[in-house]
Amino acid sequence: MQYATEKLINLGFVDIIGQANNKAGVLSFLLKGIHPYDTGVILDKLGIAVRTGHHCAEPIMDFYNIAGTVRASFAIYNTFEEIDTFIDGLKRAYQMLS
Repeated sequence: MQYATEKLINLGFVDIIGQANNKAGVLSFLLKGIHPYDTGVILDKLGIAVRTGHHCAEPIMDFYNIAGTVRASFAIYNTFEEIDTFIDGLKRAYQMLS
C-alpha cells in the first residue's frame, strides 16, 4: 500500500482521495481533469482491474462536488511488479485523455 501510494503521489497528475494514516488496502483517486469512468475504461482495456463510481458514498461525494473516483485495491498477494504495471497504465491513460 505504501509503495502504491508513493508511486501515485510521484506521478504529479493524481489527486488521492482520503489521506488517513491507517488505511486498508484501497486507494481512491482521480487523474486531474479526467472523468473517473474514462480512466477506468482505459485501464480495463489494458487489463488492469479497478472500480469507478461513488462506491456507496454518493452523498459525501456530492458534498465535495466529486463525480466519482477510481479505486484500486491491493492485498498481500499483489506484487511490486503489478503496482508498476498499474502506474504505467495510469501514465498511458493520462497521456491519452489529457
